[in-house]
Amino acid sequence: MDAWPGYCHGQEGATANKGKAKAGKDERIEDPWRYPILEHGSVGAATLKKKGKRYDWSFVAESRTDYKLVAPDGPIEVFPPTRPQPWRSPNATELQRAEQGAHFLRTFYPDIDVQTEVIRDEIAEASRAARVLASHDPFSGNMIDISSFHISRKNMVYVAFPMGPTNCQLNMSPLTLNTRTKVNLKPVAKPVHTFDTPIRQIITTPHLEIGKGKPAPMIGVRTMGSTMFMQIQVAVDKTTYAVQPAPYVTVLREDIGNRHVMDMAFSRSNTSVGYVVNDAGAIFQCSAPEGKRTIELVHIVDASERSLYRIAASDARDTLLSLSDRSALLLDLRASKKVHILYEAPKSQVVLTSIESSNEDNIIRLISSNEMVWLDGRNTRKPLLSVKHGREFDTTLSSHTQVMISSPLTFLTSRRNSLVTVYDVSRGNDNLVHVHDAPYSLPPIHRPDGAHLGYAFFQPPTLAGSKHLSIFQLSERGGLSLLNIQRVPREASHETSKGSHQQAEWPDEVKKLEEDADAAKHDLGPLAGRGHSVVDLQTAYQKLFIQREEKSLSAQTNVAFDVLEHMSSFWQDAEIPVEHALTTFDIAMRSGPEPVDASRNDWFTGSALDCVAGYRALQQGRIPRHQLTQKAPWHLEVPSIIRRSVPGFADELPKMLENLSSYDLADGPGRTAPSFRRESEARQQLALDLSLSSDVFLHKRPGKNTAANFDEDVNNISRSTQAMSLSDLEPAPVQFSFLRPIRKAGKLDAGENAVDDLSGKPTMPSGVRLLLQEWEVGTDPWKYEYRDPYDEAGPTPAARFQPPAKTATAQDAQLAKEPRPAAQTLSQRPPVTGRSISRAPPTIGASQPAQGQPRRPLVAAKSLDSFVAPASRPPPSASQPQPAETWSAPKSSQEFVTSTQVLPGAHGGRPAPVKKKTAKKRLGGF
Repeated sequence: MDAWPGYCHGQEGATANKGKAKAGKDERIEDPWRYPILEHGSVGAATLKKKGKRYDWSFVAESRTDYKLVAPDGPIEVFPPTRPQPWRSPNATELQRAEQGAHFLRTFYPDIDVQTEVIRDEIAEASRAARVLASHDPFSGNMIDISSFHISRKNMVYVAFPMGPTNCQLNMSPLTLNTRTKVNLKPVAKPVHTFDTPIRQIITTPHLEIGKGKPAPMIGVRTMGSTMFMQIQVAVDKTTYAVQPAPYVTVLREDIGNRHVMDMAFSRSNTSVGYVVNDAGAIFQCSAPEGKRTIELVHIVDASERSLYRIAASDARDTLLSLSDRSALLLDLRASKKVHILYEAPKSQVVLTSIESSNEDNIIRLISSNEMVWLDGRNTRKPLLSVKHGREFDTTLSSHTQVMISSPLTFLTSRRNSLVTVYDVSRGNDNLVHVHDAPYSLPPIHRPDGAHLGYAFFQPPTLAGSKHLSIFQLSERGGLSLLNIQRVPREASHETSKGSHQQAEWPDEVKKLEEDADAAKHDLGPLAGRGHSVVDLQTAYQKLFIQREEKSLSAQTNVAFDVLEHMSSFWQDAEIPVEHALTTFDIAMRSGPEPVDASRNDWFTGSALDCVAGYRALQQGRIPRHQLTQKAPWHLEVPSIIRRSVPGFADELPKMLENLSSYDLADGPGRTAPSFRRESEARQQLALDLSLSSDVFLHKRPGKNTAANFDEDVNNISRSTQAMSLSDLEPAPVQFSFLRPIRKAGKLDAGENAVDDLSGKPTMPSGVRLLLQEWEVGTDPWKYEYRDPYDEAGPTPAARFQPPAKTATAQDAQLAKEPRPAAQTLSQRPPVTGRSISRAPPTIGASQPAQGQPRRPLVAAKSLDSFVAPASRPPPSASQPQPAETWSAPKSSQEFVTSTQVLPGAHGGRPAPVKKKTAKKRLGGF
């Protein structure tokens, strides 16, 4: 075969400027132009060819073909999927998976101590290996092939593919010809053989004629555990199309150096001989002459790391094509066992993926990750042609060559998607290889995208080389689709309509396979069921709603009366201290017996009043709400708050029942008397619970706590000691009641905090503590007014202070009769330590005294102790006139300090400080 002109002199990868290159630099120019490399839109190569008496230009790329492939009927689904829907792993990070794994080990294997870091490292390594295997699985192969043979003047064709939930079953369904042009599948639901491990690859021998003294057709099946070559035996009854494969040679891992098989092939000259290549690149010949199994090593390579290895049958006798990711070899298996290098990858990023040999034109098709290469099997010194396919990096790319109308067509396929590209590359009349038409794609068979398990191309033996071709595609779930295509003239290709995806008619047993696959779920192991547990609550519902054991009305009445009696004296008889607010419902539950069915929520637990007797007590007004309100230190009515959540709430019981009746069930002939009775009782119980929740009580009135414990007594003693000293007196810490501030990190200054420390030390600013010290909790803070304590012209504080008018209620009258603690009405002061009167200048006083009490007049300092409250004096009389220095002033917000000044004056008799001499300033410049 002639070759296109190219640059054939010089060494490949020659170094540019070899004499001038510096040491350590690897400056290489591109490989010399040795063969045409065709890209989309390029000419590729050209040469002059003699035509008659003149020369004419001949180009690699020419569009002179008059035919094109079309699919007139569209794809047909001929076999249903037999595997369940693919399981999608949960979208969780490696850290989350590590935490889940650690939780699982601690829960079910508490004796095993495994660090979380170890689990995370193992999960990270497993995730990395899974990603690498998903993008590049060297052990995955084509899982569908077609076996054709001629027996008893009849052609028999079978499609071999895996089936079942785990792809462990081998199915061989026959093919039939309709109108001598179209192929149709006759599906068989029963598998012909079952393997122990899932199937990874299936190959068959070419079309054979079976007879006496002739070899039987073979089929090779590679699984995860072993590889088996089997003979296809036809049943006695030829009308049933039944076949049964019989094991011929079984290849185990021990037979090939304890390695896994990566690919296999049959010899074309002797179909009873098979070849396998392991993951180390070693090739073994498998046969069984006279029934004796023989496995012989025929080729070995020096591979330091695992690579991609493929083998293919060659047209020549005793030869085999071998492929690695870097080079393609031709092996001579005769006594010399020579190795010829066919092609080597030009760059390190290029990976060889597939090799194919055709006996029609003696051309070898080689597929790499970036181009397709055509080589002459008789002269392999340089390739004939290369075409860039433009696909992404894919190690599953492979080629299938079929002859249609005396022209070989190459189909480029991938198991990652359904894109099938057609390349019309063959030898022309000038004995040069041409691209007769631009590459184009076929319509998708199963679906446009998504992984699948392989393709199979078939032409009936009677239609070999014709315009008809059938393509089978095996989906990821095991469904089989068929596309019948034709090569028609280009003018008629536009008139040919493309049909939509159809579904063939299946027998009942085949339809059942589809139903079982759709209903099946993935078996994730025994630990997958521990994610949840199923509990039958039918017994509980029967007990609660159907088989309820209700007490008699007399027993309910006695219990309800006891609860009402205890509720009246709840505040006097309370043994357990109350630390939070209570409603009438809570008081009723605490006054009754312990409930049988306790709950974390008192509302769902219920009380002894949740019965007919309790509702009657509410209806008759026998619930001691008035007594609880009078005896409670603090009480609040919250009907308005309840009405926001329950619009049907009302103060009157009949009105509330009328509003709640809107939630009744619809009347109908199917409702029974117990249903209406149950509905009425439920409405009454709901009204009772809402009424008992409308009042809130506190065991103490919100305000400042009294100094009744030992810690506060010690604090008062320390403050008295501090008052007698010469140091400044700090205001007392603020005492909070129910609502307490919470320290927020990052919001406070390092020198001055805004909340009290846990240790009880005053950490609030002095001004805040002085203001809060004299403010009585319960009064309106918005009515606070500042008044100058030195303003003698104004009216007295008692005359200026007008307490807000307030309507007296029974509760206020009751509270007025009870004596209030001094800590709630007077400002916090240190205890009295003497009875002498001191003379000191007046200080700035508080502008707001306690409500309800006039301000105490200030007295001029006459003694050493200014912290002693003035002694009670008898009322003034005519014989005892009032002292002139007594004057009225507001109460001071700052405590008095002991005076140590002996004499009056600015410095109290002490010499004035000596002034320093003022330094003379320089007036002039430098």
